[in-house]
Amino acid sequence: MIRPPCQAAFVAALLLFAATACVAVAQPPQPIKYSHQLHVTVNKIDCRFCHSSATKTASAGIPSVEKCMMCHRVIAVDSPEIKKIAQYWTEKKPIPWNRVTELPDYTYFPHFRMVNAGVACLTCHPGMDKADAAVQRQEFTMGFCLKCHRSRGVSIDCWTCHI
Repeated sequence: MIRPPCQAAFVAALLLFAATACVAVAQPPQPIKYSHQLHVTVNKIDCRFCHSSATKTASAGIPSVEKCMMCHRVIAVDSPEIKKIAQYWTEKKPIPWNRVTELPDYTYFPHFRMVNAGVACLTCHPGMDKADAAVQRQEFTMGFCLKCHRSRGVSIDCWTCHI
């Protein structure tokens, strides 16, 4: 079947958009409903407060129950989700968060280098500040990384990122 020119153009444009847009990758459920929007946008908490290892290690880290309880010993203590956190605290068990962002094993991504160089968290995690649940919207392709490296004048030598 031959499609009319305008329909073919629409399909081509849709495919191009889908290929270049940020992708919402299917995410596993989390044990606690956590809103980045509430914490980051509404309450103005810097990402690095909860992800404190982002300035020191390769991984940004997943916040511990102790980190949550720094505030939630007194804030929103009657919330059902905060009660779940308090239960982990009482039982001295870590919150079993499910990993949201994955990179291939052969890729080395040192968060501390990016964060300390001034790369904003939202560069690689667009929309996270507006998300009610952590979701990976950016697909971390080599093209995405190279575009950023080139725009910042950073090395594009293979061994910079691939181990």
